[in-house]
Amino acid sequence: MTRHATFAAKTARLVVGALCVATLVSGTLAADPPSCPEDNEKEALVAYQEALTTWGAEAASNEEAFWDATREGFYKSTKALVELDSLTPQEQIDYNAQFAGILANYAMREYRDGAFAQKYDELLYATSHAVREFKLNEDDEAARKIAIQYASALFSTRMSAALELPVEEREEAFIPIVGDAVTFALSVPDFGENAYKIVMTIKTFAPELGEDALDALCEAFEASENPKLVKPIQKTLGQRRYVRLPGSELCFEAMQLDGDEFTKIFNWNEYKDKVVLVEVWATWCGPCRKEIPRLKEAYARYHDAGFEIVGYSIDQDLDFLKKYLIDNEIPWPMTSQKRSEEAGYKGLYDYYSINGIPEMILVGKDGKVIMTDCRGCKLADALQKLFPDVEPLGWDPAEDFSARVASPEK
Repeated sequence: MTRHATFAAKTARLVVGALCVATLVSGTLAADPPSCPEDNEKEALVAYQEALTTWGAEAASNEEAFWDATREGFYKSTKALVELDSLTPQEQIDYNAQFAGILANYAMREYRDGAFAQKYDELLYATSHAVREFKLNEDDEAARKIAIQYASALFSTRMSAALELPVEEREEAFIPIVGDAVTFALSVPDFGENAYKIVMTIKTFAPELGEDALDALCEAFEASENPKLVKPIQKTLGQRRYVRLPGSELCFEAMQLDGDEFTKIFNWNEYKDKVVLVEVWATWCGPCRKEIPRLKEAYARYHDAGFEIVGYSIDQDLDFLKKYLIDNEIPWPMTSQKRSEEAGYKGLYDYYSINGIPEMILVGKDGKVIMTDCRGCKLADALQKLFPDVEPLGWDPAEDFSARVASPEK
């Protein structure tokens, strides 16, 4: 990546992150900002943005203040940059990403002032223009990425606006966003992953609508028979399986550690009439490691009463995993996604489109899932109800934690 492209990407991250009205240090600036060059030469525009970044960092107290102080300069200079014919493909991608973020931030300012207006219309136009260019040059990777950048900025702005509405008004705003995202993905299949993420965000804030949206997304993508939508379809199917797990049987096929190797086929029948917590985790996951002392406490307290834990590691470095199990004296059986997939079994993480770890799935004595994401005090409360004769763990909700991390994309 060129120095210019690297700078553009860095500036884009700064600009995209700044959304709030800011207060500058002492309410005044130590000096006037640098002036935007009147001629649209790339070197002069790049030098100006570097000078503006330095000035803004010195003048502003935080990232929001940085945006407030420099937004107009970045808007003018970036708009001039994206219109140049002399950019490399990577520079086109980076500067358009920067401009999409600037327009999205401006549009949110307009929304907070009462309604979407000029800059939102400009973002709409830029998105339409970028998609048109992509349609004319479908084999051009830069054109494809730029189209996705503007579309993502547009939908992100609409989602942000919807989330600022009162709770009772959000669902009405979400519905057209879902419809537009699915329609857009059918027209521009590269947007399929983004449409999936939009639906999953909506599901967080409106679960019932989110489930309906998952169904609609999957049905539309399957009907299109577009190979570019296969991965989003698989993720959507997995999420449908995941949200419908409570009350259903868990599909758990795995290779279990037996001595020094993962050579034993996991047998669910060995856990008949037991309450089982399936822990999806990895040694490289900080929140997962943080959970282990609590899991050990729960295991020691309830194991004799019929509580089991089965680990499902998504680690790739199995030698390190085995050493970690020994060093940390993990008492419960461990299975490996890597070895399970090599044996031809469904990978639990992908089959259910689990979007972060640790994920803990609590399975009842009847073999049906009681609860997903069963961590911390949720696990303690569930075990207290399932084993009322055992002294409860008494974990303090005020000290509970629920951090998760996403696993690397394959």
